[in-house]
Amino acid sequence: MNKNARVALVTGTERTRKFLFQQLEEIIGDLVQVDSYALDEMEDKSPGQVKADLVVVSSKVLLEEDGFKVVSPEAPLIVARRIINYNFIDQILTLPEGTKALLVNDVRRAVFQSINSLKKLGLDHIEYIPYLGEEIDEDVKVAITPGEVEFVPEFVEKVINIGPRLIDLTTIFEIIKQLNLPQEKAEHLSEKYLKKIIQLSQKLALSSQRAVDLNHHLRRVLDGVKEGILAVDNKGIVSVFNENLFALLKIPGKKVVNRKVDDVIKDKKLLYFIRNGEDTAQELFTFGGEELLVTRFFFQAESTVVCTFKNVKEDWQVEKQLRQELVKKGYVGKYCLDDILGSSPEIERAKNIAEKIAKTDLSILIEGESGTGKELFASAMHNLSPRRKGPFLAVNFSSLSEDLVESELFGYDEGAFTGAAKGGKEGLFEQAEGGTIFLDEIGDISLKIQARLLRVLEEKEIMRVGGNKIIPVNVRVIAATNKDLTELIEKGQFREDLYHRIKVMFLHIPPLRQRVRDLDELVNYFLKVEGGPDLSIHPEVIKKLKEFNWYGNIRELKNTISYMLAVCEDKTIRFEDIPDDLFFEKGKEFEGEKKDKNIIEEWIATGEWEIYGNILRMISEKIRNGERIGRKIIAEEVSRKLDREFTEQQVRLRLNKLESQGLIIKKRGRGGTTITPLGKKMLDKSKL
Repeated sequence: MNKNARVALVTGTERTRKFLFQQLEEIIGDLVQVDSYALDEMEDKSPGQVKADLVVVSSKVLLEEDGFKVVSPEAPLIVARRIINYNFIDQILTLPEGTKALLVNDVRRAVFQSINSLKKLGLDHIEYIPYLGEEIDEDVKVAITPGEVEFVPEFVEKVINIGPRLIDLTTIFEIIKQLNLPQEKAEHLSEKYLKKIIQLSQKLALSSQRAVDLNHHLRRVLDGVKEGILAVDNKGIVSVFNENLFALLKIPGKKVVNRKVDDVIKDKKLLYFIRNGEDTAQELFTFGGEELLVTRFFFQAESTVVCTFKNVKEDWQVEKQLRQELVKKGYVGKYCLDDILGSSPEIERAKNIAEKIAKTDLSILIEGESGTGKELFASAMHNLSPRRKGPFLAVNFSSLSEDLVESELFGYDEGAFTGAAKGGKEGLFEQAEGGTIFLDEIGDISLKIQARLLRVLEEKEIMRVGGNKIIPVNVRVIAATNKDLTELIEKGQFREDLYHRIKVMFLHIPPLRQRVRDLDELVNYFLKVEGGPDLSIHPEVIKKLKEFNWYGNIRELKNTISYMLAVCEDKTIRFEDIPDDLFFEKGKEFEGEKKDKNIIEEWIATGEWEIYGNILRMISEKIRNGERIGRKIIAEEVSRKLDREFTEQQVRLRLNKLESQGLIIKKRGRGGTTITPLGKKMLDKSKL
């Protein structure tokens, strides 16, 4: 057979034609001429138009269509047998057993043919759900499609595009035989397919080894954790049991993973707690004379219970040490504004506001997500204040129990409680005399501590725990939170009077994702500090890092740099050194920031938009007329508009809420309250 021999490929769609034409061209294109036709693209479908030494039809279905008269009846014809594209099999093989996956196509018959083909290949470890555009009740996150990506529903998180099915090996051999091509061509083709199978096997083996290495790494991490950790699946089988748990529960032997939890733990009370406790619960248990605090978590998606075990006595020793470290930690403000890196408008505005309000002696509330540098700003403002020569003390409420918070802040007298030091102890407020105290995560304190803190701010005096003496204090308070305190007020979890006492001055620190232009400077700084001057980083790494959301902010970026420095080679950070997606925090957003949500829809759903919208409208109109507006005027106007009484107190809460959402800016003096561009946008959208 010479190059003048012709093979005609006939398919139903243009997509399939391109795919199969490329396959035939690669295999026999050097020996014969390959022509191809797609019935849905042919303008001229006159009888006998397609002529060749051999016609290959992509599907038996085409023979049943009227349009197939275009093939000359004299031409020899082969109906191709089709098989799943082996290039994408590994993506399906690596799906966990039992995974539910949509099989998406635009033709019903093709959907079921694809499912049957996959199962015949042994890819039957997952549950295939046929999908043709109808509603699906199942919570399915994966979709498999032979090239019909546009039909995949939006709720799917992972799409595996396996492309149109290939012509199988037996059909290719039949074509070679029909055209009387050299035997060497068939032998070469067999070698090629065998090589592909070997490559696929190598790829899967590498993936499997990586999974084994990751499991070993996670095991070392779990064994290095001080607490005992236990995980039990919904069948009662132990999947995690770290080294420390053996010692805490005094269980002999080491082989407990994959055994029933009943065979491992004999204490009936603990077993009941593990199986039947609330989604999140804590309870004390005694083992071998030691008290253990057991915390239970239930992960709905994995149907898994995870329990942590802490030795109460050891934990108390750590807490005692933590108290001592907290006192030492904040005596000196370690940072100034120049230590806060970045030149974006967002961070420059925050630094400019910080510099101005630092020079007052008023309380400050700093609002910002975890990892944005709230303590950094607090320290810098202390060093800019008239109190810079005084002490700077910091306390994080999220890391301390209520009783410990009270004794640490206000101190205690001798005999106040069991274990109290002889002669008593000064609290942080007394130790911060003449300086600044930084109260981090203030949204986590109890109402009891809030009441005592309010007295300090109002009366400038404290009383020690167990004491009866009033002690005057001269301390400036800077508080910080990553929560929306106005929401906590509405829920009764935070005192409104305390809120207004600490938020005399206000500073919002933007998250890293809102000042991505600062990322270059931050990355170079961390590289210099942690890796030295002779490190280099490829530009594509910086470009990729700018695409992440950075829900962990500067802290998460620093951890990422540390990771890349640990895994890079030749002191050069390359694209492959970037951690995979599992490394980064996901879906974690600041509770007080809802810019990614539709604010109007939220308030409409709660019936609040009529109030907020009218307040925005009034502020906008007064600004337009060059007038100022106060709470009294707003309260009267809203009361008249809604035909019900509306107090100044209620107005104040709404104004605070509007400010926290970035819709208005409250200013003192001539400027008064102004509406932001986002506020105008929301008002225009609502058409109030």
